[in-house]
Amino acid sequence: MRCEYPNCGAQEDILFYCRYCRGSFCQKHRDPEAHRCPAVHGQAQQPFAATGTPANAEVIRQMAQNAMKMAQQAMGQQPQQQDPYAYADEETRKKLIEQRLKQSRGLLSFGSELVDILIGFTLIVLVFGFSRLIFFKDWWGFLISAILITTAFLPHEMAHKVVAQRRGQFARYILWTRGIIYTLFTLIIGIGLIVPGFVAIVPLSRQMNKKDLGMVALAGPAMNAVIGAISLVIGLLTSSFGIIPFTGIMSSPNIFIQVAQFNALIALFNCLPVWQLDGAKILKWDWKVFATIVAINVAIVIPSFILNPGLF
Repeated sequence: MRCEYPNCGAQEDILFYCRYCRGSFCQKHRDPEAHRCPAVHGQAQQPFAATGTPANAEVIRQMAQNAMKMAQQAMGQQPQQQDPYAYADEETRKKLIEQRLKQSRGLLSFGSELVDILIGFTLIVLVFGFSRLIFFKDWWGFLISAILITTAFLPHEMAHKVVAQRRGQFARYILWTRGIIYTLFTLIIGIGLIVPGFVAIVPLSRQMNKKDLGMVALAGPAMNAVIGAISLVIGLLTSSFGIIPFTGIMSSPNIFIQVAQFNALIALFNCLPVWQLDGAKILKWDWKVFATIVAINVAIVIPSFILNPGLF
């Protein structure tokens, strides 16, 4: 996400949320003085308490009034003079953050979060199954692609969201314009970057530190590892050892082995310590945790590819 300070636009993993004007700013412009906060302009700044809450009650009141006006303008209403504390609740703050995300440069939303997730899911399924369906009329291969994406993409993104919310932050899956272009380009040439969207996380109750960012990032690959490990065990029981009878079209190749392969590969890709991928945030937090999650997914990939050399 980008800093909202004019002529800055710094791209950061996480932005600092101003309690006064409700803006999101980079480290350099996080303080009200640094971004010339309009909500406290002309007022004497008071120090923050140890908990991070403003010590000046008048500043809080001004902040609440500003949030009220923004909420009313978002709904197409004229600002009215009402009790500002009625609009300073957490639900209103979440709505304001969500609206800011939808209006941010480079981000895109077609409606609710569920709609955005379905669009992102559909684009990824098309990338993995389009050629099999169009050129080979392989409906089964297309269905397998949908199953693999369902087990890897949705749990991965929702794990990020749940952990962020449990740590008191706002989290929402939202589409990314450039990511959609990258994904469609991949669909055409068969290779590229598949990132139609991501879970945007904005501090709601407190600022996030390296541990917060690392744990939220870890949630995605960790969820893939859990699904992959369970699928690998079931795949071994149904194919190599034959303990559980499993015959028919889904046993050649074994669907559970494929799920294990795909989840582990998705996890390992996201664990690359580069750009905005999960691995970069995990490594900044704790290299031992990073090494552990990579090792677990490698341990899933190797036996799954021995059992099924090809993914499909």
